[in-house]
Amino acid sequence: MKRRLINSFALLLTLILTACNDNDTEIKVISQQKENSSVAKSGEYAEIGSGANLVKFPKDLKKGIVFATYDRGDIHEDIYVNSKEAIETVQNGKELPSGTVITLVGYKDGEIEHYLVMEKRTGWGSQYSPEERNGEWEYQHFTPDREVAEDNIGRCFSCHANQERDQYINSLDQMKEFDLGKVTSSKNSSSESLIAEIPTDHWKVTAHMKNSKDVNKEESKLIDDEEKAKKIQDVLLKMYLQQYES
Repeated sequence: MKRRLINSFALLLTLILTACNDNDTEIKVISQQKENSSVAKSGEYAEIGSGANLVKFPKDLKKGIVFATYDRGDIHEDIYVNSKEAIETVQNGKELPSGTVITLVGYKDGEIEHYLVMEKRTGWGSQYSPEERNGEWEYQHFTPDREVAEDNIGRCFSCHANQERDQYINSLDQMKEFDLGKVTSSKNSSSESLIAEIPTDHWKVTAHMKNSKDVNKEESKLIDDEEKAKKIQDVLLKMYLQQYES
C-alpha cells in the first residue's frame, strides 16, 4: 500500500514538474517574440538606402541599350539597360534577372546633369524592413563627373515603391514595347557606323600613291552617311588596286 502511494506521489510530482517546464518554455517563447518585436521597432532593420554603396557607376554604360527617352522642357532623359537579355526577359513576362542595371542619364540645356542608377542583385535589400524594401534593388546618384552625389537615396525607394507591380521600374512598359530589331540592325552595321561618324564638312579624300596621283579630288558638298561610307570604301579599294598595278 505504501509502495503504491509512493509511486502515485512520484508520478504526480513528475507531471507537476513537466507542466511547469512547459509553462516556462512557453513564457520564454512569448518573451522572445516580444523582444524581437521590440528590437524590430527600435531599429533591427537597416536604414533604407544604406546599401547604396553597393552600386558602382556602370563602366560599360554606352554599350547598354537606350530603351526609353523623355523630354520635359529643357530636360532630356535617356534610360539605359545593360543587356538585351534583360529586355527579352521582360518581354517574355518574367522577372528581371540578377545583375540588371538601369541607368537614367539626365540632361539640362544639353549638358549632363546627373546619372541615376538602379541595380538588382540576389539578396540585396534583405537588410531592410519588408514594408520599405524594393525587392532586390539598390539605388545610387552620381554627378556628371561620375562621382557619388550627396543625396538622400531613401527618396528613390519611396518613388519606386509605387511601381511594385512593375518590378519597381517606372519605365517597364517602354521596355516591354521596345523593338529589339533595332539592336540587331545596329550591330550588323557597326562598321559602317564607325566610318559614318567621321565629320565631312568640306573635306577632301586624297590618296597619295607613287607618282603622287590623287585618287579622288576635293568634295566640296556635304554628303550623307551612306554616301560618305561608300566613297571612303571606294578610295581604299583604288589605293589597294593601284598598289599592285604600279
